[in-house]
Amino acid sequence: MIFFPPPFPDELLYSVCARYHARSGNENVKLTMRDLFGKRSVCAVTDFPGHLNDLYLRIPRQAISIATLLNNHTLLPYFRPYISPERYEGVTEDMVYGDGRSIYMKMGLVANGVKPLFHLRYCTSCVKENREVYGVAYWHRCHQLTGVDVCPVHNSCLQSSSIQYAQRRNKHEFVMLESIVGSLTHQICSCEIDTKLLVAKKSEFLLNMNYPSINTGALRKIYLGRLNEMGMLTANGHIRFQDLLPKFESFFGQGYLFEQGCVVDKKSQYSWLHKILRKPRHAVHPLRHILLQLFLDIDVSEILQKKHEGLFHPFGEGPWPCLNRGAEHFGEHIISNVRISRCYDTGKPVGTFSCNCGFVYSRRGPDITLEDLTRIGRIKHFGSTWIEKLIELNSNGALSLREKARQLGVDAGTIKRQTYLLKTEGEKGIQKNSNSSNAYSPKAYSPKVNNCKEKTTYIKIRVDWRKRDEFLTREINRIVDEMKNLGVVRVSRNEIGRRLQCSTMIRTQINKLPLTKIKLEEITRKSIKVR
Repeated sequence: MIFFPPPFPDELLYSVCARYHARSGNENVKLTMRDLFGKRSVCAVTDFPGHLNDLYLRIPRQAISIATLLNNHTLLPYFRPYISPERYEGVTEDMVYGDGRSIYMKMGLVANGVKPLFHLRYCTSCVKENREVYGVAYWHRCHQLTGVDVCPVHNSCLQSSSIQYAQRRNKHEFVMLESIVGSLTHQICSCEIDTKLLVAKKSEFLLNMNYPSINTGALRKIYLGRLNEMGMLTANGHIRFQDLLPKFESFFGQGYLFEQGCVVDKKSQYSWLHKILRKPRHAVHPLRHILLQLFLDIDVSEILQKKHEGLFHPFGEGPWPCLNRGAEHFGEHIISNVRISRCYDTGKPVGTFSCNCGFVYSRRGPDITLEDLTRIGRIKHFGSTWIEKLIELNSNGALSLREKARQLGVDAGTIKRQTYLLKTEGEKGIQKNSNSSNAYSPKAYSPKVNNCKEKTTYIKIRVDWRKRDEFLTREINRIVDEMKNLGVVRVSRNEIGRRLQCSTMIRTQINKLPLTKIKLEEITRKSIKVR
């Protein structure tokens, strides 16, 4: 290969290769593949191309590094912050040295529910601008991101081309944007929906900054911290989904969420919003992180700069001090866990602290100042160490009642009452009196913050096959009309099923869909060719 076109800003590598093919004079696309990658069998890929090392070695004088190709001319940087470093390394290795076939599986993009793109898109204003500056229009990366419906630069609606995002026919062909746009006939359409522009700008920012992987556990704490500020967490740290889901849907609108494949099922406990806010076990599409961050008013750059605090703990981070003045370890931070409950009167959190010496105390939160750490709202159990200290002080006749109370951190009335019980019933009587006064033994307070299990309700939803049959029949007519307007594509049952994302249903449940079956047979019988 004696030349390779220098990539333009934000240009897809697919577009650069298309410009090479046009300038090389190769009549056969497989000859272009041989020039670029050293083999004819390589496929033209838009988002995550493979064989980058083979391409790098064939670029004259290796003028463009592999890192430049990856970070500036593929869509990988958009996904990088939300996949683990190990997964990112595996994906990059597959793109550089492999064929990239398993990348979608590695990144969890196979069945994530987000609405995929079917055709490459372009901005009419960008086409005019590129022609003036570079002399040619080209495919932009940011226009091919899922969820981006408007140009983040010009705020104009993106236009769908006839070039499929994932080519099923002509898999080796690179197509220039210039070759299909010609003279512009589309009227520039400005977007009036602020949400679409915000999503487009945040997506472009994420794509261009190439941020490293974000720790999913730390990210979840930031989300929960912001939800707590919005009053959507209970005292125990549970999310009030019954309040969150309606507000989230109202913020974006059900129609917009449906367009993006991000509808939240308010009857389910396993929606994508539940998964993103629970302990990270699933890969989540960046678009869904962007939507949640917009709702929470959080910016990804601030997350990486650690400008947002994590989950707010009403009693701070442990360990907490033991406030038993009868123990030698008084004031030492040796209590490692706190049990948090909710005050029935005020709704504020109540922390119960249990020390190994048997001393149990509680207070109403949240803690605001450092002095709050040493504040006791109520002593629930004195414990054997405190009782032994009381017996020791009572044996010293020189000490006054007030001095005993001061040394043990209680009032004089408590000293008199406990001393009376000690004399009449002994420590057994004290424990009995504590139980009758709603005071509890240390065993009654588990060191775990929450040991309750949520009750899970399973809802079996019955499918109305008649309504689904009527809906699919209408959608088939719409899809066929769209295919007529897009170019030369042979209409078939498989192609319709793929575009409707219901290939499996059509294949396995067709007997429950009589109208759909008749419509598909009619289309197949006519062998319609869309031109």
